[in-house]
Amino acid sequence: MSASKKWSLADFKILVTGGSKGLGRAIVEECLSLGASVLFTARGREELDRVQATLAAVYGAERVQTMAADVSTADGRAALVARVAELWGTLDVLVNNVGTNDRMPAADVTFNGFERMIATNQTSAFFMCTLCLPLLRKSSHASVINITSLAGVRSSGTGVVYAMTKAAMGHMSEALACEWAGYGIRVNAVAPWMARTPLLEAAVQKDPAALDAVCEATPLGRLGDPADTAGAVAFLCMPASAYITGQVLCVDGGLAAQGFRGPCVVPHAQGS
Repeated sequence: MSASKKWSLADFKILVTGGSKGLGRAIVEECLSLGASVLFTARGREELDRVQATLAAVYGAERVQTMAADVSTADGRAALVARVAELWGTLDVLVNNVGTNDRMPAADVTFNGFERMIATNQTSAFFMCTLCLPLLRKSSHASVINITSLAGVRSSGTGVVYAMTKAAMGHMSEALACEWAGYGIRVNAVAPWMARTPLLEAAVQKDPAALDAVCEATPLGRLGDPADTAGAVAFLCMPASAYITGQVLCVDGGLAAQGFRGPCVVPHAQGS
């Protein structure tokens, strides 16, 4: 295979859930820029239409498709997969990106809030995978990429239920990669650390300075950018990553690798 094809998504058909803003929108744009056709979803039709118009003006209307769907429900998932089958008849990549979080101590979590996070983050990802399996099996380079979180790899204080769901998505990716390897379908997960998204901005609205502590604790010294996660996702879609499966890739500025940032790793002035 030529280098240009190994590092391209030309002619790929990609489905991205939760693709109208934040990490999802960055993933959609990255895949489009590399030549893919993308169908992305969200619950709000008005926002989808606005984003679709913007992207279609750059990449062409035929490559930018949307559908309003709530993938936390069985009906929403079924309708979305039926739309993919109608539109393309096959699927190269499924990106399970949709997610939500209610940041609160475990003792304050209600049963309904618990069920909502499980349905949105965990249940939706599992059943989107199984529903898309017949379409993925028609592709010669199929893969699934689940967007988890560093909260599912290390405790980050963003809520126990959220951490549970993201950890489950990561382990699901590992187990499913082994089960579906016989089909030639790769399954990986990407686990971002805090990135500047609408979800994060809303969470720290009352105390924006809290992000200073996040930057200080992160070896690279900054928050993530949605483009950081999008680049990792695009790589895992590409033929260049054809032998990578069952992995949870942390896009975290080095946070998961760091046990304690002691004095020996504090940067010194050059020549000191």
